[in-house]
Amino acid sequence: MLFGVKLANEMYKPWATWYIDYERLKRLLKEDDNNTGRSTPKDRRNPVVWTEKDESNFVTALDAELEKVYEFESHKYADLKDKLASTEARIPSDIDDSASAQVDFDSFEKELDRTLAEAQELEKFTRLNYTGFFKIVKKHDRLYSKYSVRPLLQVRLAALPFNSENYSPILYKLSSLYVYVRDHKAGLPQELQPSGTLSQAPTTSATTTFKSFKFWVHPDNLMEVKTFILRHLPLLIYNPQSNKILNLSTPDPTITTLYFDNPDFQLYLEKLESRETASSVRLRWYGKLNSHPEIFIERKFIDSDDKDVVQEQRIPIKEKYVKSFIDGTYSMEKTIRKMRERNAPAAEVEKFEKVVVDIQSYIRANNLQPVLRAVYSRTAFQIPDDDRVRVSIDNDIDLIREDALDSTRPIRDPEDWHRHDIDDMGLEHPFKTIRTGEISRFPYAVLDIKVAMRTGDKKIRPSWVKDLMSSHLVKEAPKFSKFAHGVSMLFDDEEYINVLPYWLSELEKDIRRDPEQAYAEELNRKKFGDQPLDLSLKALSSSPVMGATGNDAVASLLAAVGDQSGKHGRQKSISISLRSFVDEADREHQQIIRGDIDEDEEEESSSSSDEDEVEEVGISSRPRRRHGKSRLRASRSWFKRHRKASDKAFKLPPGVERPKRLLTQSGQVMVEPKVWLANERTFNKWLQVTVLLSALTFGLYNAAGKYNRAAHRLAYTYFILTIFCGCWGYGVYMHRVKAIQMRSGKHLDSPVGPVVVCLGLLAAIILNYYLEG
Repeated sequence: MLFGVKLANEMYKPWATWYIDYERLKRLLKEDDNNTGRSTPKDRRNPVVWTEKDESNFVTALDAELEKVYEFESHKYADLKDKLASTEARIPSDIDDSASAQVDFDSFEKELDRTLAEAQELEKFTRLNYTGFFKIVKKHDRLYSKYSVRPLLQVRLAALPFNSENYSPILYKLSSLYVYVRDHKAGLPQELQPSGTLSQAPTTSATTTFKSFKFWVHPDNLMEVKTFILRHLPLLIYNPQSNKILNLSTPDPTITTLYFDNPDFQLYLEKLESRETASSVRLRWYGKLNSHPEIFIERKFIDSDDKDVVQEQRIPIKEKYVKSFIDGTYSMEKTIRKMRERNAPAAEVEKFEKVVVDIQSYIRANNLQPVLRAVYSRTAFQIPDDDRVRVSIDNDIDLIREDALDSTRPIRDPEDWHRHDIDDMGLEHPFKTIRTGEISRFPYAVLDIKVAMRTGDKKIRPSWVKDLMSSHLVKEAPKFSKFAHGVSMLFDDEEYINVLPYWLSELEKDIRRDPEQAYAEELNRKKFGDQPLDLSLKALSSSPVMGATGNDAVASLLAAVGDQSGKHGRQKSISISLRSFVDEADREHQQIIRGDIDEDEEEESSSSSDEDEVEEVGISSRPRRRHGKSRLRASRSWFKRHRKASDKAFKLPPGVERPKRLLTQSGQVMVEPKVWLANERTFNKWLQVTVLLSALTFGLYNAAGKYNRAAHRLAYTYFILTIFCGCWGYGVYMHRVKAIQMRSGKHLDSPVGPVVVCLGLLAAIILNYYLEG
């Protein structure tokens, strides 16, 4: 879609005059003068003359548009903060039941919804305009490379940074106001009732498990997803340990994770293959390392007793002890001694010692070292003291190599545990100074939803979670892993790994969906359900769209199998007959998809009498003998008829269509060159034979006298063989080309042509001896 069309479709109509005037700037570029399409001035027959005055007019208009957008965005952002302040002022200073009863929560909540919607539109306004400025500047620099405006745009954006506003403070404030509504508004649904205190939080019983769902979120939908969740769950505010007072202007925390693996990438392979021994070891901290944050070393592994449960071991560690801990020379002795000095419970100390031993022994046993760094910003949502629903969104995901696998060119100092070029300089997203090949930027945000579910209960609660999961805003990505994705993207070229995750192909597609289409798919899913396809005979017999004769036939077949359980010969006959027409029907189905059999012919062949169908498969009460061909035709007709009936009864899931071609015939045809060349060589050989026969034909015809009729007859015979060779060679060549393109499994040998040519030459020789004799 062209950006001008996208801008016109997605702009917020009440603010239409404040958007970038993209069409006016395009007209100033004179792109369409004396030319149509997207060619550069060098390709034009009458190139436009771009003067200094034209350049000045364009730059002036561009700067005016930039100032207009910045002024409006700044005004709206300040207006949002004022609206939130006035809304917050409506909350009584002494919050109790009597004071809250005087608040009109309906109007209060509607005002919050309007403010939240306006914040969402403002973020979209900023994103569209920011894209528009770079699009028009890129077009300018492409058309008129003599003048480069991009550096000027970057300087002006630094002076008018309308795109750098942080919306986290607004979301934090809205979150706190929504919490007030949820805590005091009467008549809320049970799923939105607050837990209040810790004693009121739902207890996690042995029958409760947590299920995780992962999704990708396109940057265009990120703000909308956040505001949708914000209406139901409060934001968790990150407050550094150094801050004694909660600061609502703090942006979303930046998390750094260092993943461990060995030179064989054992943990990566175990994770992709979902082995029972799959485990992960990582270091994690919040913020920048040069600010000396608390570091955690974690290990996740599958519970040996319950394969569906993932256990986690985690201990805090200081930065100066990380290297010695990895090497095995330090086992947290100082921390354990301090725990005993402050009289910590013996069970707690023993548990801590066990975790230390387990993690350290696992690192040493598997020769693990840091290989990958993941840096991302996290937005978390959860009701305090209530873990029934936990949501996190990771965006601005940067995956960076942290390995020292190549001793000649190590990325990280082998004598240290992290990269100093990143941590000492305090580099941040998007890490522009990192060399290409050492970093991979994930294009989407990752949404992780953890829901408490009772064992055996497949219904997702609350309902808004299910609505979000089925909306057009997210793309399902089960078992997605930042670690696995980073390894597959950064280590594939160096042949460290041979197995790649399934989701790499999805990155080449646009994950955004049309809202109306997604809504229609969800309605179909709710209407028909997600029922699996059952093509068993019992399912066919109970199909509501099958005719009475078909039901009787299947029922008779089942009854015959049951009644004749003691007669081995009869059982064998029935099973062989059933297997034969099932296999034949499957072959017919593949031929129909390939187009070898016309659908009309199939309909015609399936119009035989129902009585014959029942009798021919050997399940009639009156045994009759028939020829094999009629038996096969009847069985094919019967099974095709009921296969089509079962296809009509089964409703495909939304977004899934019945394939018109076999999977082996779909997609781009990838054929080795030797296959094409072999076919061409065969065609060339036939052409050689054709040329030889044509030379023999015309030589014999011209050399013969006017009255030598025997020679003329031989010439005519060779001429017929010449025409046959040329036509046969071309026909075989085209037939094989089509078979290769269709990925057909048919035989490509053609013995008829050579046999005909040999017999023709033999006949010509015999005719020659006969006429000369």
